[in-house]
Amino acid sequence: MRRLSDKESVLSPVMVRRLTYIAAGPVGSYAPRDAYPPNIVEQLRKAARVDLDHAVRRLTLDGPALLTQGQDPRTAGWDSDANVLWEIHRSEGRFTRQQLAQLVGGTLADKHSPGRLAQLLYPTSHDLFALLLLFCLEIGMELEAARELTSGCLKNPNRGYVQVEYLKRRRHAQEWNTIRVRDGSPNSPGGLLRLALRLTAPVREVTGSPALWQFRTKNGILSTGLSPGTGSHMAQSFVSVHGLTNEGQPLDLCLSRLRKTYKAAVYKVTGGRMSAFVQGHSPDVAAAHYADIPSLRDLHEQAVVDGLQDALSDAQAPTILTPQEEAHLVQHPMDSDELLGIAAEDLPPLLSGESDLWLSSCRSFFDSPFSTKGKPCPVSFFACLGCGNAVITRRKLPAILAFLNHIEAERARTPAAEWAARFGKAHRQILQLVIPSFSEGDVLSAKAIAESSEPLLFLPHNLLGGH
Repeated sequence: MRRLSDKESVLSPVMVRRLTYIAAGPVGSYAPRDAYPPNIVEQLRKAARVDLDHAVRRLTLDGPALLTQGQDPRTAGWDSDANVLWEIHRSEGRFTRQQLAQLVGGTLADKHSPGRLAQLLYPTSHDLFALLLLFCLEIGMELEAARELTSGCLKNPNRGYVQVEYLKRRRHAQEWNTIRVRDGSPNSPGGLLRLALRLTAPVREVTGSPALWQFRTKNGILSTGLSPGTGSHMAQSFVSVHGLTNEGQPLDLCLSRLRKTYKAAVYKVTGGRMSAFVQGHSPDVAAAHYADIPSLRDLHEQAVVDGLQDALSDAQAPTILTPQEEAHLVQHPMDSDELLGIAAEDLPPLLSGESDLWLSSCRSFFDSPFSTKGKPCPVSFFACLGCGNAVITRRKLPAILAFLNHIEAERARTPAAEWAARFGKAHRQILQLVIPSFSEGDVLSAKAIAESSEPLLFLPHNLLGGH
């Protein structure tokens, strides 16, 4: 076999580059782009709004007002901002400083610079960057799709909403899509696009291109779009002009993070509800690329805590057996496992009252969640209202309502903190869980019994019988 020389390789240069890229780390081990935190978003919004307000005033008031004062500089003279602006307008924005310098010299060309004056009639890339930034923060559209919006993107305006038609090239065979957004106000997605249409109209009239983001460069070129390179350059300029910082350092403004920033805000507002979060992509993509990011970790951890708390609350809640369910079990005792979680042979003591305690029946008085198996339940009688062993039937309503009267009377003579610690949970359980489970007639009858002059006494049979 022939030995390869040092200059020869069995791998092509392309393959070498690919292997070098992969060798830099495990595929997929990169840190995900995170959303910007709220304080950074507020900085971005404020700075972009300043730029946009300035652009609107310049292009809709100051520029047109100065243009009306202008005359043909060939007869009225070149030593006038208004006359030079008149010539810029006549040349459809293409008149440059170099052309003016050839006519009147460099000093006068600097004084009445077409690069400065043209900004009174035609938007700059800086103006459009502010608009695009606000739009992406408001709608969360993919950056490449937002850059390719056209002058006809707004469809079907209706009652404060409008559809935005956009091209998503990554979605093969379904590239054209629409999204319904708020419209009208200057801060709404629809309103921002209407501002873009108004400010870019003079450029579009000249170029004839349907592209939305059109502007004039300093050297008189009418550009028909914001390229990725232009966007990155303008992001750096935007940060520098406004002095935006993050933890004392200049802000690293990455436009690809804007979509995640919007998605993270939606995720927080909806509490992670995926049906509101998956707009524009599949649930798998939404979860992997937009929900699984560092800035949402606290929300996810809190969701786990809330879930555990809900599970604990369910475990501590008594079972309410309505009269209808009780009658059903009399006829169909084999359903006791589904309704009560007990075997059919353990059902009779619950239905007959044999296993009754003061405020409820008990699935197993000697298998309490508050004690070891085989020993009697050691907690106060009203702890039944927070016990998963308890089964509350209609016959316990009088005792429960009598107890409710007692604890409400105690509220008047007990310090608030002490009352809440002793009776607060039981009070909530009675009002929010027990009473709403029974009919108005059952509750009224039980209330009448509870208010009888004869005191109610409900104790376990095993205690009365001397067990």
